[in-house]
Amino acid sequence: MKRTTPRRKREMQHFVTDNRRLFPFVLLFLVGVGMGVGAYLTAAAGLPDRLLALTPVGEGIAGWLTAWGEACFATVVLLGTLFLLGLWACGVPFILLVPLFHGVGLGLTEAYYYAAGMSGVAVVATLVMPVGLLSGAVLIAACAESLQLSLCLSRRLLPHGEEGGLWSRFRLYGLRFLLFLGAALAVALAEVLLRRLIL
Repeated sequence: MKRTTPRRKREMQHFVTDNRRLFPFVLLFLVGVGMGVGAYLTAAAGLPDRLLALTPVGEGIAGWLTAWGEACFATVVLLGTLFLLGLWACGVPFILLVPLFHGVGLGLTEAYYYAAGMSGVAVVATLVMPVGLLSGAVLIAACAESLQLSLCLSRRLLPHGEEGGLWSRFRLYGLRFLLFLGAALAVALAEVLLRRLIL
C-alpha cells in the first residue's frame, strides 16, 4: 500500500501536468451546460421545439446524408472557427467562448428532454449526453491547439519574440485539425445511428 499510493500520486500529478491546458476549457464547457439549463428553465415557453428536438432519420441514402449533415454541422463550423482563430494573434478571447457556446447548446437540449419525463431522460442518457460529451471532447482538444498557436503568434509580435519554426508548427496544427475533423464526422455518424435506433 505504501508503494502504490505514492505511485498513484505521481501518476495523477503527471496527468494534471500533461492536461493542464484542457482544464479551463472543460470548466467553461460545464459552465455553458449550466447556463443552457438555466436559460431553458427561465425561457422555455419562448423557445420553439424545432430548435431543440432531435429529428428522426429519414428513409434512404438522402435521409441518412441529411441527418449526418445536421449532426456534424455545428461541430464542423466550430472547428473551422477555432482553426481560423488559432491563426490570429488576438484570437484567445474568442477561443474561450467556443466551449461555452457548445455547452449552452447541450444544456438547452438536455433540459428540453428532461422536461418531457422519463422518455426524455432515456433519450438524454442514451443519445444526447454521450454524443454531447464526445463532440465536446473534440472541441476542447481543438480549443487547446488553437490557443497554443494563437499565443505563439502573439509572442512573436512582442519585442525579442521567438523566431523560426513556424511552418513546421503550422503543418502539425493543420494535421491535428484534420484529425479533429475526422473525429467530429465519426461522432456525427454515431449520433445518426443512435437516432435511427432510439427516435
